Amino acid sequence: MLFVMVTILIFSIPFIWVVWTLMDVKSGKRKKIVWKSPVILLIILVFGSIFIHIYLFKMYGFPIFLTKLETIIGLAIPGLVAGIMLIINLFITLTMGIQLSKSFHDPKKVNILASCFAFYLLIILLIATPIGKKVAFAESINQAMTTTQTTTQNADTEGISIALVGSERECLRSTSCRNTPYSNQYFIKNNLDKTQEVQVKIRALNSKNEEMKVIDTKIMTLKPNELRLLETEETIEDSSVWNQYSFQTDDRIATYQHMLRFRNPE
Repeated sequence: MLFVMVTILIFSIPFIWVVWTLMDVKSGKRKKIVWKSPVILLIILVFGSIFIHIYLFKMYGFPIFLTKLETIIGLAIPGLVAGIMLIINLFITLTMGIQLSKSFHDPKKVNILASCFAFYLLIILLIATPIGKKVAFAESINQAMTTTQTTTQNADTEGISIALVGSERECLRSTSCRNTPYSNQYFIKNNLDKTQEVQVKIRALNSKNEEMKVIDTKIMTLKPNELRLLETEETIEDSSVWNQYSFQTDDRIATYQHMLRFRNPE
């Protein structure tokens, strides 16, 4: 999640900038909120993200856009949050608004704040997070390519290489990770010069060498020298490729054992 955290932090800078100047206005250090420079910075970041999307599309074939479901969720969450804030603001305005001074409760400012916060969430969910996950998945592919290349000579006699690239929790804060499972990314590569149908049984072990899970992968068709994410029944195929994983475990995988089956395509 390092790349995701970094991209979220970078895209948060313009909004933090505006909030910082807003606090200065409240304290009397500034007369006006600085918004032009943060907006320009945000525009630069958005255009920069477009170039990154195009680069990853050309280099790795990643789709530029999210799936339909992911887009709907990315739009729904900011809309829901903004809607709740606006409803609360309306309720306070109608019930206690007359009794409260504008210095304590200004409905217009609250509406603007709700809209800005929704826009911030929109940027984070639809631009920053996908960029971070794409870069992270591209790095996983690079790592898998390096690992499979170095283990090609020691691969199974059939010339199939398997590599565990990542075993991590998909959460940003340690306090929210307690009940979050570990998402594990295995990659498989066909080192042969012919297409093969491959299935793998994996036995995942934790740091205490205790068995956590035994799982069979799907039967996958691999072209010569093709590298792919190892897919199981837990792999969500409807999600974007950078959101996919092989399977999940309750603890981080320290080591694993595997059995390989292969055949020529029928």
